[in-house]
Amino acid sequence: MANDPVLIAGAGPIGYTTALLLARRGIPFVLFEAGDKIFDDPRAGTIHPPTLDLFEESGVTSAMMEQGFIVNNYHYRDRRAGLIADFNLNVLGDQTKFPFRLMLEQHRICYILRDKLKAMGQHNVHMRHRVTKVEQDADGVTATVQSDEGERAVRGSWMIGCDGGRSQVRKSMNVNFDGFTYPERFLVLSTRYDFAQHDYAITNYIADPEEWCALFKVPGNDGKGMWRVVFPAPPDASQEELFDESSVQARIQGFNRKEGAYEMHHRNLYDVHQRVASRYHDSRLMVAGDAAHINNPLGGMGMNFGLHDAFNVVDKLSKIILEDASHDLLDLYDRQRRTVAQEYLQRQTIENKRNIEQKDPVERENFYNELRGIAANRDKLHAYLLRVAMIEGFRRAQSIT
Repeated sequence: MANDPVLIAGAGPIGYTTALLLARRGIPFVLFEAGDKIFDDPRAGTIHPPTLDLFEESGVTSAMMEQGFIVNNYHYRDRRAGLIADFNLNVLGDQTKFPFRLMLEQHRICYILRDKLKAMGQHNVHMRHRVTKVEQDADGVTATVQSDEGERAVRGSWMIGCDGGRSQVRKSMNVNFDGFTYPERFLVLSTRYDFAQHDYAITNYIADPEEWCALFKVPGNDGKGMWRVVFPAPPDASQEELFDESSVQARIQGFNRKEGAYEMHHRNLYDVHQRVASRYHDSRLMVAGDAAHINNPLGGMGMNFGLHDAFNVVDKLSKIILEDASHDLLDLYDRQRRTVAQEYLQRQTIENKRNIEQKDPVERENFYNELRGIAANRDKLHAYLLRVAMIEGFRRAQSIT
């Protein structure tokens, strides 16, 4: 068993991070990915300060900063009234070396992590390998993997599921995945049109009782910048209707009218959930990232939270493997990360959505006044940003024993 590798399902940013962290400790791994490549469709694009802190030692942070956009502030806006509050992240300079957000797409993070692994001589990443079944016993785990060569069983000492919301690893565990799904979906449109000329920040949350939106800029494949606009999409509309060129143009022109049509580069539609696994480990099986928790993307927290899971679980598992520490450390992983998923990740993201779509005009104005007061007071701003920049939640997890 000691010589069997740790098996990882899912080669997204969480799976690649898990692999890199194991490799840096000299622990063998095998990473399975159902897809045939790193997909570049618009997904997560925000990296928060604690994540940059965690990756610094490995050199990943510097590589990400070479490619990403540093965001020192972000806007909260009203679609009709304009700017409500401008939040200056630099006030967190006494808490982190990286008092800003970094805008960098999820797939580019995967490329960086993959290249780090290759530079270490680690090539145990198998694309087009779908994990279809996982079984465990007292001595290890057996994953059934489907590939172009057929089906085979792979033996491992432990297995970490980083395989998303439909995780096969989680389904093989004795856990529930309770929560709810929003009736509306999120429509993501990408364009090179430069919204900065209209005084938008690189990151903007734009409230409206009828059609809120989020607007932010990521580097794009050429590093010159791609703007994403996120809208709520009605549950009864088909993807064909929502992706129709006239429908897309009407929606984005309704947000920001300009001469001529917008050139659209991506159109994506996502179901949106709020769920947390009832446990993050079951004997030799563990989950991290979307396999353990899923949430709406307002605030850019989901991927970061999953990356924090990876650092936490690898730290615990490494002590078990290399130092013969008690398996009870995995109970601590569960307590630390699941507690803050419920207390911070779910609460904050649900609150973010509720606030941005608030229909009651009195409640909406009260919230705006609260934001204005926070932005205008350094102490309030400092406390507020500790929470929304994920520092408070990360520290809360570390404090749990």
